[in-house]
Amino acid sequence: MGMNTEPFTPMTAGTVSRAVAGTTASVALAKGSVNQTVMVSSLAANAIAFIEFGTSAVEAAIATGTPILPGQTQKFTVGSNVTHVAAIGTAGTLYITCGKGA
Repeated sequence: MGMNTEPFTPMTAGTVSRAVAGTTASVALAKGSVNQTVMVSSLAANAIAFIEFGTSAVEAAIATGTPILPGQTQKFTVGSNVTHVAAIGTAGTLYITCGKGA
């Protein structure tokens, strides 16, 4: 399995934001219908968010979601069927940027 050496290149107008709260809510990704890289950034000083990728019906749960730690950025490769990201947590805002590359 080869490594992707292409640098991350964000899509034009490819960033959306999601305020994190104690109830799950989703936001549509600004991506095309192909596999893409999604970069999730948290600027929160001390709040952890938990995310799930899926369709418009996706829900995030603290028990099973992927944690996004305060002040961190993570990248994920998502399939063409992924259209939304859901988040739950205590506070803060997530910035979700779609693009290509590592």
